[in-house]
Amino acid sequence: MPTAKCGGCAKFLSPLDAAKCNHCNGLYHRACVCLPSTGYIKPAWRCPECSKNQVRDNKADTPVRTRTAQVEEHLNPEELMETSTMSCTTLDATNPLSPDLADELRLFKEELRKEFRLMHRELQQLRTEMAQLKESVRTSDERMESLEVRVGSLEQRLEQQVLPEKGSLENTIDELRCQLNDRDQELLVNDIEISGIPESRDESTLHLIKILGTKLGVNIDEKDVVHVERVGSTHRNRITNTISADPSAQRPRCISVRFARRSTRDSLLRAARVRRGLSTHDLDVNGQAHRIYINERLTRTNRQLFYLARQAGTRRNWRYVWTRDGRILARKEDGLKAERVRCEADISRIFG
Repeated sequence: MPTAKCGGCAKFLSPLDAAKCNHCNGLYHRACVCLPSTGYIKPAWRCPECSKNQVRDNKADTPVRTRTAQVEEHLNPEELMETSTMSCTTLDATNPLSPDLADELRLFKEELRKEFRLMHRELQQLRTEMAQLKESVRTSDERMESLEVRVGSLEQRLEQQVLPEKGSLENTIDELRCQLNDRDQELLVNDIEISGIPESRDESTLHLIKILGTKLGVNIDEKDVVHVERVGSTHRNRITNTISADPSAQRPRCISVRFARRSTRDSLLRAARVRRGLSTHDLDVNGQAHRIYINERLTRTNRQLFYLARQAGTRRNWRYVWTRDGRILARKEDGLKAERVRCEADISRIFG
């Protein structure tokens, strides 16, 4: 039987199963022109090419759309895929394929369906995540706005707060320093400082203190002494057979003594004030005589203040500048009130 080609897909077809156009006598697969695979075909049937040139009742030049286009316009993607699958099935029915190719097509269609379902689920999940992200961003914006309002209110309160003046801060710091110095001085309430006693290599400071107490009429027992030592830098030379030409090199270090009882310390200080001319000859120390001074032990700050107060008192002709129980006192004349010196500002105020 002679064969012909389809006017739609250009594939060979059997004239017995084909649809023949009444106008141009062209042959078409039924599936290519959207006709049922079985059934009667009207003798006046025309192919799409001839139908589009057919004059409509409204005299319009718009070509007549095929049934397939009209149907596809109203189909969703899933129905459109099913329609395409049916068309492929119809084509497969009109054009028999090999079993292997048919299996591959079937597997391909199943894979497409799976991919489509997977894409649909992923799209739904993406929409859910986008909604959650929008909600999170909105919540973050609200928190940021709240924080900005709080920070703004705090800045406004700080601007309105009146800071203390610099002078007030300095006065507070000076007062704290004075209080710390007073606490340190209280720790030295049982201490005395002895200067002027020559220093030797084999000396016993405890023995010197006992002899000194005996000369002053104060009995000092070893149990009364908590600690005794030379204080100061050790670079000064001790007494040797050779005499240095530098007087400062021969100046001995002071002896610091801490008593177990304050009464012992006070008795020794009172006796030292009565006998002011005590010297190294009284202690049977060889060499040139040096005067011995017994004073309260002061903190480093109080020693410096006491030195500055004596210098200022000398310049201003103040008669008395002394220490008592770690306090620095000054009196210009007899009968006047004693002034206490606690810091350098007091020196300027009192002696100024």
